[in-house]
Amino acid sequence: MPTKKQIADGFRERLADVAERGKVIGQALGVRADMAATRRRLRNTYAELGEEMYRRLQEGEYAGDHQLLTLKERIDGLKAEARMHEGQLKDIMQGGFNAPERAEHTQDEKTTT
Repeated sequence: MPTKKQIADGFRERLADVAERGKVIGQALGVRADMAATRRRLRNTYAELGEEMYRRLQEGEYAGDHQLLTLKERIDGLKAEARMHEGQLKDIMQGGFNAPERAEHTQDEKTTT
């Protein structure tokens, strides 16, 4: 049977191990947060690049590049779709929850697209 001193020493060792693991996990979480921030900045930079390219496409600077023009058309379509959804949301918010036929109409639109 272990003595009180052995039990206390074992307990201290385990607490030290837990504290060390907590420290390592804390450092890992810090690095993960840094990675997420870096990825977010990278996405924002890509978005800025894309917006600049889109602006130049609209101005006709890359009129001969078929791939870029195709992307521009997709973006234009997505922007139109986003405006449509914004309008639907506005209608829903203004109409409230008392318009079940509106909800059915919106659901029908989703299934046809």
